[in-house]
Amino acid sequence: MKKIFLLIIFNLSVIADYSDHKESEIVINELVNQHGFDKSFVIQVLKNAQRRDEMLESVANPAEKTKTWDDYKAIFIKKKRIQDGQDFIKKNSEVLQKAEDTYHVPKEVITAILGIETNYGKNMGNFRVLDSLTTLGFDDPRRSKFFRSELIQFFLLTRENNLDILKTKGSYAGAMGYSQFISSSYRAYAIDFDDDGYVDLFNSVEDAIGSIANYLKIHGWKKEGKIVTRSYPNNVRKFYKPHESLTQFIPLRFEEDGKDLHFIGDDNFRAIARYNISDVYAMAVYYLTEELKK
Repeated sequence: MKKIFLLIIFNLSVIADYSDHKESEIVINELVNQHGFDKSFVIQVLKNAQRRDEMLESVANPAEKTKTWDDYKAIFIKKKRIQDGQDFIKKNSEVLQKAEDTYHVPKEVITAILGIETNYGKNMGNFRVLDSLTTLGFDDPRRSKFFRSELIQFFLLTRENNLDILKTKGSYAGAMGYSQFISSSYRAYAIDFDDDGYVDLFNSVEDAIGSIANYLKIHGWKKEGKIVTRSYPNNVRKFYKPHESLTQFIPLRFEEDGKDLHFIGDDNFRAIARYNISDVYAMAVYYLTEELKK
């Protein structure tokens, strides 16, 4: 009897009719009245969505907030990932150079982001984006408004790019493709870098490379800027000369192998941190970048 009861509870948590959620009317009305979607289509899509409790758990406890810097660094700064990144650079040298020439973002930085986000395209996520965005948009206690906005963006993205809204897959937070863009970033910053007339972050490495460079450039990447500079806790200004356009530097402290390390984040650190709002993420990109340069 206990097993049957637990099975019923599990099924109720999975089969969630989000078309009937108390907040769904706002989403439905905006899609229909502002963006011209057929109401019956929107309702049917929301009915098809499934609640995934593991997404709520993952968003509440991301690695960037729950792991130590040593543990986080160990995930990404591995010999295998470094070698794969160097192989990726060799294989895609022409398009990486084109992106660097166009947006002034070094090929190693672009590659490092691809390496951390999806292991160079090997892991783009196996969750339906629809399930991610409805679960988080309607049931996340902290950022539901943000994810509902991304749900609306996802409807628009799939219509504009002829994607199957019921089959498109990504991360637990709804990020997609080689570069793991969320829906709003995909629509705003993804570009057709292979000139085939279609922006495709799922199948085109060229589009992913160009889109990452474009994103960083728009978010403040400076050609002559630095990512970080090693500093010392009581002598920040003495040891640090920021880029001339930088108005406020970012003091950073990491405990690494039992020692405190201090850095100053520059314009380009800020640009990377906009990709994933986390100091440890941006620092991991920096560390992998430096390894790829070797």
